[in-house]
Amino acid sequence: MMVEFLIGMVLIVVVVVLILRGTLRIVPQGSVGVIQRLGKFHHEAPPGLTIKLPLVDSLKLVSTKSVTVALSPEPVITADNVSPVIDAYFLYQVVDAKSYLYEIANPELAIKNIVSSTLRSEVGQRKLAEVMTHREQINTALRNELDEITGPWGIRIVQASIRQVDLTDEMQKAMEAQKKADANKLAAIEQAQGQKEASILQAEGMRQAAIAQAEGDKQAIVMRAEAAKQARIFEAEAESIAIRKLAEAQAEATRVMNTAVLSLAENEDHDWRPERMHALLQLKSLETLTTVGQSPSSKLILPGDVTGLASLVDILRPQDTGANS
Repeated sequence: MMVEFLIGMVLIVVVVVLILRGTLRIVPQGSVGVIQRLGKFHHEAPPGLTIKLPLVDSLKLVSTKSVTVALSPEPVITADNVSPVIDAYFLYQVVDAKSYLYEIANPELAIKNIVSSTLRSEVGQRKLAEVMTHREQINTALRNELDEITGPWGIRIVQASIRQVDLTDEMQKAMEAQKKADANKLAAIEQAQGQKEASILQAEGMRQAAIAQAEGDKQAIVMRAEAAKQARIFEAEAESIAIRKLAEAQAEATRVMNTAVLSLAENEDHDWRPERMHALLQLKSLETLTTVGQSPSSKLILPGDVTGLASLVDILRPQDTGANS
């Protein structure tokens, strides 16, 4: 009896464990559980403990982590008929577990085929140089194309990139030769440009020097003219001063002489004597004739009574006071 009881208890425990195992399931972090009831989608179970009906519900786990898929290197043809070998990869993440399970059978294979065809299309529209230097544009176009196609599948493309572009030995040698030719061409252009700029600078320097020389000559001529002008002004002023001084001296001499001459016409009582005045006038006329005669172009004209000069001298001679008395 005891043995039968123990066996029954063990069977009951096993059944309970099996029932609990079929009812309680744990969805790990980074995954989403999809509950199917009688083969039909029922709901999604978040990470953690979830309950499903035994023998009725089934649970499928879908990872929501990013998955990296590398493509096998494959040759493509560029717009300039070059065949590089491109190595690419992509990262995707499941954002809708229901669509991922029911909309696509083999998503990775489908994405690989899409990446391959998109790469061939994008690379075929560009030359090799553009493929080598514009990878980011190709990567952006590739990602946009994949996002548009895989969106209904519940998949988000995290990244799609060209990892490496390999060339054959002949193509590498041709590219090295082309690069060398481009470098030589660029060096020649830069040298010609430098010579052109040097010639322009030299011509500009000569022009500036000529302008400066002409400006200096102009200033020198102006300064010399100004100096000559100032010299003539100073000379004219000096001559004017000399003439004025000479005239003043002559006027003073004339005044003194006239005063002296007029004093001869007076007697001791300061009275005017007519005969002396007449004699002085005759002497002044002779003095004027003498002045006119000093000119080279003048002729000396003597008055008719020049013989009476002795009588004039006698008249102007001071009389002896003793004789008058």
